[in-house]
This record gives sequence, C-alpha cells and structure tokens, in this order.
Amino acid sequence: MKQQAIEQHYFEMFRKAYALPPGDIIYADKPDVLLNGAQKLGIEITNFYVVEGASPASEQVQGKLRKTAVAEGHRLFKESGGKNIDLTFSFDKKHPIQNVKDLAKRLAAFGRRVEDGDNGALRKDVFKDLPELDFVYLYTRELQYSDEPDPKFPNGQPDPSEGFTAYAEYANRREARALQRGIYKPLQSPGRWQVGQGHSFGLMSIKRLTEIIGEKEAKAKQYVPCDAYWLLIIVDFMDAAQEQEIRIDGLTVKSDVFQKIIVYKPNFEHIVEITPQLASTR
Repeated sequence: MKQQAIEQHYFEMFRKAYALPPGDIIYADKPDVLLNGAQKLGIEITNFYVVEGASPASEQVQGKLRKTAVAEGHRLFKESGGKNIDLTFSFDKKHPIQNVKDLAKRLAAFGRRVEDGDNGALRKDVFKDLPELDFVYLYTRELQYSDEPDPKFPNGQPDPSEGFTAYAEYANRREARALQRGIYKPLQSPGRWQVGQGHSFGLMSIKRLTEIIGEKEAKAKQYVPCDAYWLLIIVDFMDAAQEQEIRIDGLTVKSDVFQKIIVYKPNFEHIVEITPQLASTR
C-alpha cells in the first residue's frame, strides 16, 4: 500500500502538469492507473533509477549502506570512549562499500585518530586507508564568544527588527573577535556523524531507458485489458539514485506494448513525451 500511495502522489502531480484525455481515473494495480473515457487507457508508473536497483554499486544500495556504516561506526566510536565530535563523510563512488561491518570498524578507529584535531576538511592522506571515502569534515570544538561589550554596539546585540544590516554587522564583529582570541570550548550539543554525499548528474541514459521499458513490457501479460497502455517514468530529483537531466533531442525508443512513454520530473515540470516505434511486426 505504501508503494501505491507513492505512485498516486506522483500521478496527482503529473495530471496537473499534463493534459490527459477526458475520463474517470481509477487507481488500480497492473497497471497502476486506469482512465475510462472514449477508450480504456492503462497507465503504468515507475521510477527512473540511473542504475538498476539490484546492482550492489547502485545509489539505491550504496546510499543505505553509507548511512548504516556511519551510524554503526559512530556507535562503536562512542563505545570505545570516543570524544564528542562531529564528522561528515562523502563517499567515493568508484569504491563502493563491500562490507558494512568492516567499514564501520575502520570508521570508528579513524574517529579516534582524529578526535583531537582542528575543525575543518581533512587532507586525503589522513584517510588514505579508507578508499571508500572521498571527503571528510571534522568539527571538534566551538568558538568561545566573549561577553565583553562591543564599543560600536554599547547596548549589545541589535534587535533584528531594527534592520538586518546592523544585526549582521554585530554578529560578524563578534565572530571576528572570537576568532582573533582563538579560545574554544568542547561541543555543547551531542556530536553527530552523518553522510554529506556529493553527486554529479548527467543526461538521461537511453540504454537505461530501454532497459526500464523492457522490464515493464515483460510484465504486460498481467495488465488488465485496455485499449492502449502508457508508461509514465518518474525522475524524482530528491533521490540521488534518480536525479538526472531528462532533456534529450531526437530520442527514439521501441515498444510493442506502450502507445506512449512519458518521462516526468516533478516540481520542475519537465516532461519528455515519446511515441515509440514498434519493436516487431505483429
């Protein structure tokens, strides 16, 4: 039911951005949507994952493994007596995670090595024994702000309602004074370890699109009989496993099942509408 709710959410967004034929809409299964009008139209909905989800190197799989490894690494770190620090990790996609438990142990040991370091991005040679990592940011201490009055603001911090410029200048001067004195204190809030993954996105892969069409065609025998079928492919930019630029000129695909294939990027309202060629002669 959860998956059906997600599909309905996407379709409700899509129908506001795209002029569907007139008719009654019924949410179903195999295909996901039925539109009863002059003809009975069946619409199958799927997501456009850049890499097939069963691949161990796919973003769908690796994204979960990263979070699990970091959370377990933090637990082991604290269990070993580690200090209260923040660590943010970005992972190298060329070195996908193979063993979560082993990586978690190495992350915990890494945390103990750097827990007394200074705030900032760490040099790559510091974590050269962790090829899975691409970037690490360490935050171990907070600036100690002085209560000494600022001569330019004898009445203390200006109220934001008095104007943002004065408020910002006061904050900047306070920060500069604290940095100059260089007095720090341990983190006051509980330390966090988190994934701050960097991503780069490319154009939609025609090869991967063809694979998705083939996967859905293979299930077409299970569809409720309809006069025609469409395939609605969602590219959700909020999911790094899907994010890509969907605009491709001169796109040609083949299908013996789907009369129309639509690639839709919600929120941006980007739509690529494809009328496929027949893959075979009936």
